[in-house]
Amino acid sequence: MCVIKTMQDLDNFVLGATLFGTGGGGSQVMGKNLLLESFNKGKKLNWVNIESIGEEAWVCTAFYMGSIAPLTDEDKQKMKELGLVERVEKRVLLRAVKKLEEELDIEISAIIPVELGGLNSSAPLDAAAQMGKMVVDGDLAGRAVPEVAQVLPRIFNYTICPISCCDAWGNITIIKKVHGYESAEALGKMLSIPAYEPIGLACFAMQARDAKKAIVNGSLTKCLNTGAVVSKARDNGEDPVNAFASTSGGKVVFKGKVTAHDWESKGGYMVGNNDINGTGEFESKQFRIYFKNENHITWLNGKPYVTSPDSIEVVDAHTGEPLTNTDIAVGMEIAVITIPNPIYRTEERIKILGPSHFGFNDIQYRPMEEILAKEKR
Repeated sequence: MCVIKTMQDLDNFVLGATLFGTGGGGSQVMGKNLLLESFNKGKKLNWVNIESIGEEAWVCTAFYMGSIAPLTDEDKQKMKELGLVERVEKRVLLRAVKKLEEELDIEISAIIPVELGGLNSSAPLDAAAQMGKMVVDGDLAGRAVPEVAQVLPRIFNYTICPISCCDAWGNITIIKKVHGYESAEALGKMLSIPAYEPIGLACFAMQARDAKKAIVNGSLTKCLNTGAVVSKARDNGEDPVNAFASTSGGKVVFKGKVTAHDWESKGGYMVGNNDINGTGEFESKQFRIYFKNENHITWLNGKPYVTSPDSIEVVDAHTGEPLTNTDIAVGMEIAVITIPNPIYRTEERIKILGPSHFGFNDIQYRPMEEILAKEKR
């Protein structure tokens, strides 16, 4: 069992989770605030290895779904017109898990985070603490992904329904049956659009013996340890960017200044591109990142470079602070770190998280190690 015992532990965990969020994974500020409240009230914030959970015990995943795009003035006006002024539900994941239990007439023993990210790793931990449930030291993707149809239980054809969906305005929907995983994703995103912010979902109810096959083990401990390494580097006056790259098994592939941050909120996703002009050793080079909530495709000097399913992380070039695509702005000095993701390197998994899935049929996925090795030759 791993326990968040101190404020420093809490900070390190949220930092590490956000670093692995590939530009998405939700707001680390919101995630940290939820954990802070539970921590200050003496709630237990811990996680356990799935092997310590009885094989017959029921588990599920719970997460936020929706666009991470900032609200426009038009959005804010429409919210007022709809009476969406005062939120009535603070912990939507807690409500979603309870509704899933009611729907199935079972007791959920443990929650598995769907992905890594500042919110989607922190909020399940908070919800479990509030309900006295366990959290599994793992997640269903090993990184952040924009679609629930891209997580590992899909590979094993596990049943996603029923799906309980709850938003901050008190709306509750139960999706009892779907045509397929893509339909589940589309319906969930559709419900997030009139909420004007990500909503809480609970789904993939399964027994622990089945969950063992479809999780990335140890990822929450990895977040805590990685955050600690980066924090220590900052405190010691060392380079936190290199510290993150080294401890994650990744590589700093670019540094520069953001010259364009173009995006739109489309179908419940934040979709766009970040353009970066190189500085220092990357002077006179250009880098582009395509994102759909998370970062997925990169180009170096106009040529395809590292892509999903490998992880593409953007951090402040000086502090190593993780930057989600909500936070990135023109003029920022950033660093790009890419991290191998071997677990998704099968034909079936590349199909759901590789370039072609995002409409880039002319780009073929290549492992980042192969790309970087070719650069050296």
